[in-house]
Amino acid sequence: MEYRIFRSKTLEGLEEDVNAAMAEGWAATGGPMNQPFGFAGYFQAMVRD
Repeated sequence: MEYRIFRSKTLEGLEEDVNAAMAEGWAATGGPMNQPFGFAGYFQAMVRD
C-alpha cells in the first residue's frame, strides 16, 4: 500500500489534484485539512494498493 499527502495552495487546486489522483486509483483517508496560521495550504492524505 502507498500513502501520500497531497498539498495545494488553494482549496480549488486541492480538489483538482484529489480528483485526478482518484482517477489513478488513490482513495482519500479522512477529510481535507489546512493550517490556519500563516500560509501552509490545504492537505489531503490518500492511499492506494
